[in-house]
Amino acid sequence: MSLKVIGGEFCGRNLQSVKGVGTRPLLGQVREALFNILGPWIEGKEVWDLFAGTGVSGIEALSRGANRVMFVEKTNQALCVLRENLELLGPEVKARCHVFKTDAWQVRELLAEGETVEARPDLVFFDPPYKAVTEDPTRAAYLAQQLVSRMAPGGILCFHYLDGSLDRDDFDVVSDVEIRRWGKSAIALIAVPSDATDGDETPTGLVEDTAY
Repeated sequence: MSLKVIGGEFCGRNLQSVKGVGTRPLLGQVREALFNILGPWIEGKEVWDLFAGTGVSGIEALSRGANRVMFVEKTNQALCVLRENLELLGPEVKARCHVFKTDAWQVRELLAEGETVEARPDLVFFDPPYKAVTEDPTRAAYLAQQLVSRMAPGGILCFHYLDGSLDRDDFDVVSDVEIRRWGKSAIALIAVPSDATDGDETPTGLVEDTAY
């Protein structure tokens, strides 16, 4: 599968992909639509890329000005590809990254790992395997909610899953949830309530589904 950065400083840069079907990167058209929603808000933000695979979502965030990205992946093959992709971006960008080999399902251990980056995330890409979500959607929704509770005010969690596996009522959260659909892919955008004093509003316009 051919992967490219689609916007920002590294627009057009080719990235390595993982062979086989175990890793499923966010399709280019879906990624483009998602980052169009996020817009310039992403600049300067702390980002977590969970079930990172090739790291394409986190790298896209770096290309668009994210301050720092924590990548979490457990498989050796994907980690090798992820590190190769970060090397392609140069030492200055690599210095803004933390790569952890751990299971993103283990929420307690994951949050403990996250403490080492010294900042709560503003943006989380949560992209577990489709099969794992369809087999146990309650577990997946619960972990998403645990992550939201760890995020900075005004942040956004982007939960990618197979359309039909979850709907808005599955997320027992106080914050806003918008579900966007592109073909078979769905992304739940879970907005963390803003701190009225921080002056940094969550991206607006999360109202219409876009279909391809």
